Order: sequence, then structure tokens, then C-alpha cells
Amino acid sequence: MNYFHLVKFFGDVPLILEPYESLEDMFVSRTASKEVYAQIIQDLQDASAVLNDAAYTQNGFRVTKWVAETMLADVYLTLSGYPVQENHYADAAKAARNVINSHRHAMIENQDTEANSAYNQIRTLDDSNEYIFSREYDANISGNNPQPGFSFPLGAEGWGIFQYSILLRTYTPTKELYNIYDPENDLRVQEKQYFHTSYTYIKDGKEITQTFDASPYVWYNEEALLSTGKNGKDLPIYRYPEILLIAAEAIAESEGVTSEAIGYLADVRARAYTKMDRAAIVASLAGLSKEDFIHEVWTERLREFIFENKIWSDIQRTRQYPQTSEANRGKVTYRNVIGATNPWGATFEEKHLLWPISHNEIQRNPALEQNPGYDR
Repeated sequence: MNYFHLVKFFGDVPLILEPYESLEDMFVSRTASKEVYAQIIQDLQDASAVLNDAAYTQNGFRVTKWVAETMLADVYLTLSGYPVQENHYADAAKAARNVINSHRHAMIENQDTEANSAYNQIRTLDDSNEYIFSREYDANISGNNPQPGFSFPLGAEGWGIFQYSILLRTYTPTKELYNIYDPENDLRVQEKQYFHTSYTYIKDGKEITQTFDASPYVWYNEEALLSTGKNGKDLPIYRYPEILLIAAEAIAESEGVTSEAIGYLADVRARAYTKMDRAAIVASLAGLSKEDFIHEVWTERLREFIFENKIWSDIQRTRQYPQTSEANRGKVTYRNVIGATNPWGATFEEKHLLWPISHNEIQRNPALEQNPGYDR
């Protein structure tokens, strides 16, 4: 997984597979991305062949065959896009189908109230089979999950009720991002699902309600915020909806917009669009062109994984930048990321698709070359 993140964000990176036993040849130059991806794929295939085939949460929260297959599907999908553009969509579809057809994982279902929706269960539960792989935390260990501190706006510590001394608005969505959701139909954007815009509490015998810009409710942990200051909630790396959406995109790319691909996208959307019948969602997708259908998959990824650090990786591999408007909330269009302007007025350049190599790393290893467009 580390090499996967490195090659996505930096491009060519040194590929070191054996431990050093001397000081000779310590300075390793960057290895071509294709070679790095080939090693990642081989490692995942080898792991899949020997790992337990139970669900992640039924395997003591240890890595399973289905973690390897899910990551393999993700790697193949990424490799098929920019910058390598080596077509592995069929391989991505195969790996995704392996996970789906194992029946080890499934999406959490909505219950009878919004407080018990799938998204509130995602907020509170760690042991659901929706989780294919997570980053684990223990509230009693230093360095426990800090995410509750991002669930309120800056200055909320001044309300005098929280155990966190500093609250940050680091993940408050911009208007442009918030507008990816249909406010009428999408449960995820309703109050106290993925977001919240108000909070009521009792202080000095008085009921007080604070209002604020949309903030991440998905990280709200009442016990941590109000009592302990410690949070043991795990952070998902892969959830089952992602394998459905990888399958939908990869099948559409390699086989066309089939009923299978449509069904996987409809499954994810239907959970959020509780006012719409799944059959109606299927019907709305069935007549789309391949390009339009794939755009719908990208949009669903934006909506479903907004707090799971997937957006930039999708922009990198597709080179497409999502655009929204206040006048037509829920409608997302795409344009080439190069030349696009972000909400703060900065324009994306070619060089921004990769991060610069740290000057510290270049000083330590003179064999490293800087990424194009950045100072050495």
C-alpha cells in the first residue's frame, strides 16, 4: 500500500525490495512507474493466494484475501488511467467481481429512522462487513483518532462544552464540493448524516443552539467530544460501495454499459436516494452513453467517499475536474483539470498532478531527480 501511495502522488520512485547489508549503493534512483506497479500487482496476487478468505471484520481485523483483491482492483483501475494509461480495466473488473461474488462483504442497510441510517451506522460502527479494510485506532493509546476535532468549526471550543482544546475546520467542504449532492433526494447531505449545520446543548441550565457552515458529522463522536477527549473509531480505507463502483466503471470501460455495471452503480445510489425506487434509478442510467455513465460513477464516488481521501486520486487518474453550481445542486460536470480553477482562484498546471520531491529527500539521496516544474 505504501508504494501504491508513493507512485500515485510522486510518479517514479526508488523501488527497494531487499534490506541493505552495507553502505554500498545506498543512493537509489527513481524506478519507472510501470515497474513499480508491476511489483505492487505481483505482491497483491501473491498475498491473495495465501490470505484467509473470511471477511475483514470476521478475521480479527487482519488483512484478508478480499483486502488484497480490492486493492488489486483499485491498482488496476488507477494504472489504466493517467499517467501510465496501460489498459487493465478488464483486470480491475475481474478482481472486483472476485470480491463481490465472494459474498463476504455487503453494504450496511438503512434502518427505520434517519438516526439509524446506513451513514450513521458507518459513523458509529467498526465491525460491519461493509468495511473491507480500515485503519485501526485504540482510544487508550496515544495518537488515537483525532477526527472528532474536525467535526465542528473553528472557534467551537469557545462554547465551553468540548474536551478538545482546539477544533479545526480543516475538512469543512467548499460550496462547490457541497453542491455535488442533490438536496432533495440524497440522504447523505441531510442534517446529521454526512454533515451537520447546527448543534444544540445545555449549558448553565439553558438550551443553546449554534449554527454554522456544513461540517463533517460523519466524525462526530459524542463520548470523545463531551467526556473523554479520546476517540477509538477506525477510519475506513476500503468500503464495499467502492468495490461496486470500481466494478461499474471497469466493466463499462471493458465491456460497455451492461446491466451488471448499471446494477452496481444503482445499488450505491439507491441507498442514498431513499425517496426513489431502485428500478427508477436503473431506468435513469440505462440509456446513458458510456462516457455519461462513467461520469455518473465518478460523481457517485465523489458523494460516497467525500471524507475518505479519494477525490484527488480520481482527478489524477482521470485528469477530469468536477464542476458544480449553486443553481443546479446535484449536477456535476467534468472538464480537463489542466487550466481548471479551484475555489480559491488557483489554476491547475501540469506539474500539480504530481507532488514535488522533498528537498530533504533530495539532499539525502543525490540520485533523486525532482519532478518537472518544481525547483530542485
